[in-house]
Amino acid sequence: MHIHNPLSQQPLCLICHKPIRKEPSLFTLVYDSPICASCLAQFEPLHYVGSFHDVKLTILYRYNAFFQTLLFRYKGQYDYELRNAFIVSDQRFLSDYYRSHVIVVAPSDDIANKKRGFIPTAGIASSFSSNIFTGLYKKSPFKQAEQSFEGRQKIKDVIDIKNGEVLRKKKVLLFDDVITSGSTLEKCLDLVCHYHPASIEIVILATRSYHLEKNI
Repeated sequence: MHIHNPLSQQPLCLICHKPIRKEPSLFTLVYDSPICASCLAQFEPLHYVGSFHDVKLTILYRYNAFFQTLLFRYKGQYDYELRNAFIVSDQRFLSDYYRSHVIVVAPSDDIANKKRGFIPTAGIASSFSSNIFTGLYKKSPFKQAEQSFEGRQKIKDVIDIKNGEVLRKKKVLLFDDVITSGSTLEKCLDLVCHYHPASIEIVILATRSYHLEKNI
């Protein structure tokens, strides 16, 4: 949903809150973008396609300073409207390609989610699908950003799954916002694969790594 300026009724950008000027371009002809061209240009498209433990992995963006600030506003300052700002360029593709998939979102801390009033990964996933599985969860609080690289491995002891039977023989897309060490993703993948889905792919919004083949 767009933010509207009560004076002009012109839609405002979800990120900078300035009017979205419909400058003539192929993008504006095809998409009804909730963000302005200036903000859109600050994303660094990556569109990396590779594999993670023999599962197809797609990463949409580099984790630059703009993306970091946007994610903090969304997750740390509870700006739920920003859920629709992250995949503007890829929304149609994701919606069409994963139409028949169950979107399994990576877990976040339940206490933080109660403060926010929403699950961040599920909010973003809802911009391209309504078939979202939120059964992955953290058994105790664990903030990866506060851990060393070695400490992040402990996340494998924190994540668990409930109601996983609904994934059996289904097409599954595992979805997360950022990948760093891959520990969270590895544990989520193990838990989901236990229920033998018909197929599984992974989509990540952003990565800090510029050397994906070596670090992921």
